[in-house]
Parts: sequence; structure tokens; C-alpha cells
Amino acid sequence: MTLAKKHRRGMPAALAVLLAASAGAHGAERTLTVASGFPDSAVPPYGHHAVAEFLEANSDLRADVQSLGLLTLAEMSPGIRDGIADMGYVLTPYFAAEYSETNMAADMTLLVQKGVDAPGLAMVAAMTEYVMLDCPDCQDEYLAQNQVFLGGGASTEYSLVCNRAIESPADLKGLSLRSGASVFGRWAEHFGAVKVAIPGSEMYEALAQNVVQCTMVGLPDAINFQLTDVTRHVVKNAPGGVFAGAASLNVNLDLWRELDDAQRSVLIDAGALMTAATAVEYYRQGVKAEKTLTDAGVSIVTADETGFTEATQAFLAEDMKTIEAQFSDLYGVENVAGKMETVRGLIEKWKAKVAEVDPSDLEGFRDLLKAEIYDKLDRAAYGIN
Repeated sequence: MTLAKKHRRGMPAALAVLLAASAGAHGAERTLTVASGFPDSAVPPYGHHAVAEFLEANSDLRADVQSLGLLTLAEMSPGIRDGIADMGYVLTPYFAAEYSETNMAADMTLLVQKGVDAPGLAMVAAMTEYVMLDCPDCQDEYLAQNQVFLGGGASTEYSLVCNRAIESPADLKGLSLRSGASVFGRWAEHFGAVKVAIPGSEMYEALAQNVVQCTMVGLPDAINFQLTDVTRHVVKNAPGGVFAGAASLNVNLDLWRELDDAQRSVLIDAGALMTAATAVEYYRQGVKAEKTLTDAGVSIVTADETGFTEATQAFLAEDMKTIEAQFSDLYGVENVAGKMETVRGLIEKWKAKVAEVDPSDLEGFRDLLKAEIYDKLDRAAYGIN
């Protein structure tokens, strides 16, 4: 039994129907290696297995999903560039200089803290539309790494997962907070906390040994990294925003240009599926994770209840200026103000758009992404010219 077929057992019925929808005539099969850098139980491999099933049903392409072992997250971008993997899940903040155009947009993630029930869906759609349709400089930086961008990825909203009670922003003063992205580190420092950069794999020990008192993370990863034993308190949606610096299905450019038009087109559709699958599955897992934490005796309050929403909005006004200066002065991004205004508009657009779909409906969100983004691409030229 293949990894893809084994993984499909856990897929919702609607996704199984979607993936088996058509199986047209295939030519000679070609197998592409897909790397995620995550364990097979995590969300990115879930999306990659969905892509594998989709390709098998709709093309002569096949996908060999390598969840761990082929490339680590730190090796992913050069590994795809050099053809060690044909496709993979690139976390762009790991490569700050190479993907400064994309990271600028991803750094604006706290703009989805309020006004939307599924911030991951809104932010991943805004990021994907920006990179694919509105940011030629983003396209250039992927091409410079010998890659083609086919989809985004976004977590659920980031929350404070703590080994003590946090009742207001004032309680963060002097605490050490694990931060996984620069924007969350700036947020922590704004409230007098100390940002600590440690990998996700070390969060459990850091909380258990009081090296950090809180970690800023999406609730599904609080479960994935088994933090229930060392967590007493969660402030949901504080800091808010999502981790959106993910290129979930980057393809080696040399391979891309070897494929024919039909193969490239089906991979573009696979990119829409991957973008939807990651955001929707994170949302589903977030719902389950909240219940798991509550059942484990963890106290959960919201950002609204504790004053964090209002305090974060005040922080945002200044942080937008910081982002503009940082990406202009440090990374040499041109027309930062104009690009940020474009991203801001897309975030507001997608806050409204995702209200039109059930955030747990993968097919519905995928269709919305296709209509608004993927079907507007010049498929014959994308990644070629």
C-alpha cells in the first residue's frame, strides 16, 4: 500500500470524492518527489498526500511524499533548488534574504487578528493572490532560487500557550516568550517580554523547565508537540495573526520547464488544492485542539476577554512602520509602502471572501481560490516567461 493510499484512510469523505472525481486517460507515468520536513501526522504532509491522490486521479504524474528524512525545513529551499526534491514545503522566514518580498507580506499577519473567524484562510488566500498575481518581484525571487511557487500555507491563529495564568498584557512584562517569527518577537517585546528563538521541538522542555513561560503557537501544534502536560493557561488569538510564510508546493524550475502544458496545468490545480488543504486542515485541527486542551484541564480565555485585542491593534499601528523601514533599509525591497498597501487591501478582501464559505469545507475553499486566483493565471506562461 502506498503512503498516499494509506494516508487517505483518514481523509474526510468529501475530500475522497474530490480526489476520485476523474481519472482521464494517462500516458507514461512520471513520479515526482515531494518533501515537507514535517512528521507524517502533521498538516503539510496531509496536504501533500491530497496532492498525490489528485495527481493520480487526474494526470500521468505521481507524487512520492517524503514527510521526514529527505530534507529538513532548513534544507528545503536549496534542496528543491538543486533538485534533491522535485517539490516541497518552503518556510520563507528561514531564508530571510532570499524571500524578502514574500516575507514582507507574511510579516503583516497581525492584520487578521480581528474581523474574521478563520484568519488562516484569509491570510493564506491573500498571500497566494499577492505572490501569484500582484507581485512580480516575488515571482523573481522564487525563480532566482530555481523554483516555481504554486501555493501558500497558513496556520491557525497564534495564541499564548503558557505554564501560568496570563490575565492581561501587563502580565507579560519580564516573561520569556518563545517566538517563531520576527513579528511575534516584536509583539512580545512591545509588552515588555523577552523573545526567545527556539525550535518547535524544544517547546515542551522549555516550558517544563521554565526557560520560557509561554510559547506563541497555533493550538494544533500545542497538541502536536504534546504541550498539554506543561500548559496551564491559553490566551486564544493573542498575539493573533497566523504563520503565513509558507510556500507549500514549490516546484524545481528545471523540472517545471521539462513538463508539458497539461502537466503544468494540473500541477497548478494541485497548488490550489494544497493551499486549501493546509489552511482548512489547520482550522479543523484547531477546533479539535481547543477541546483537547480544555479536557486536559487547561484554562482557555480569549484575547478579547483579556484586553489583548485592543492592545494589539495599538501595537500594529507602529509595527506597520517598523515593517516598512526594515524591509526597505535592511533588505532593499523597493516601493515597500505601495506593496504593503496592496497586501492590506488583499487581507481585507479575503476577510470578506472567507465569510462566504464554511472554513472546514476544503472543496468550497479550493473552488473559491481557483475562481479568484488560479483561474486568472496565464497557465501557458506561468513559470516559463
